[in-house]
Amino acid sequence: MKTGLVFKILIPIALVSAAGFYILNESASVAVVAKVERHLAVNAVPSSVSVVAEKEMLIKGEHGGRIAVSKMEKGGLVSFGEVLMALDTGDLDLLIEKADNDIASANRRIEIGSALQIDLDVKNDLLSDVEYRFSRGGVREIDVTNAKRAVKKVEDDIARSDLQNETLLLDLENKLKSLNRQKDQMMITSPIDGIVTEIYAHEGDLIGGGSTLAKVVSLTRMVEAKVSEEYFVGLKVGMPARVAFLGIENERFDAKIERVIPVADAQTQRFTVLLDVEIADNRLDSGLTGDATITLDERENAMQVPRQALVNDAVLVVENETVSRRPVRLGYKSVTMLEILEGLSDDDVVIVEDIHLFEEGERVKVVYQD
Repeated sequence: MKTGLVFKILIPIALVSAAGFYILNESASVAVVAKVERHLAVNAVPSSVSVVAEKEMLIKGEHGGRIAVSKMEKGGLVSFGEVLMALDTGDLDLLIEKADNDIASANRRIEIGSALQIDLDVKNDLLSDVEYRFSRGGVREIDVTNAKRAVKKVEDDIARSDLQNETLLLDLENKLKSLNRQKDQMMITSPIDGIVTEIYAHEGDLIGGGSTLAKVVSLTRMVEAKVSEEYFVGLKVGMPARVAFLGIENERFDAKIERVIPVADAQTQRFTVLLDVEIADNRLDSGLTGDATITLDERENAMQVPRQALVNDAVLVVENETVSRRPVRLGYKSVTMLEILEGLSDDDVVIVEDIHLFEEGERVKVVYQD
């Protein structure tokens, strides 16, 4: 065969092969990948956070009556023990005045003594006379005994009268204390330092005993982190955390666990952890929400991949533009990264986007994640 003829046959074949390779290469899927990295691995617990008032109190009136004075206004600051409302005490003042008078009368009766004291003096004189005559043989012994019994009866009557007077006085004094206590309770005070957020009754209103009059919320705030059951075990007071609030953009705050509440919410089955966050109190508005990561442990120079690379305990590795599935054994998990203990090497790259679109053995073009 002539050389020219050979070239005429081979050149078209080469062109077709090149065109096929170009078409296959251009039609290959694009895989967004990330390199395996080594840095600090963090075993972190994710949680949602919310800012709540440390105390929230409903102000109630123990007794009924008409509100004579109200010093509350919505949004106003109040102090512990400050009088917020006062009920009309006119009728109660009359009862207190009567109780004072009754006590004075009872004390006077006790000072005067029993009216039976005169009878007792007479009976003692008669006893002395009978005893004298008995010593002279003028009366029988039974007469002396009867005279003594008469004295003892009057003494017992006086003792009972004194006891009744003392009991009456104690009852009157207790009644007065109860009336004064009721009057004090009709001056409705704030149980905490805080701010008035709701007012349900106003000056001039007639209220019943136990009525809710207002709501006061403390100025101090708590940051509550809600943790799912799977992450709760191992959390301890003092563990560090990082917090981000939705209402405070582009800032994260250092924090630590202040208190662990070991009882799950009956509805959500999530546990509550209180965080001490390094943030100014005036920035912690009640109602703020966000998220937090609580650090359980750390490991230096750990092999890691982005969290989104994992599917069913395996990752998709791209080697020589070909996809292969690698089972991996995981270590620490953070919000964004996974520690790989087995299954990858430092030179590997893994697919991190649209993983479900790729199959093992598929050829792909590689684009590194930004």
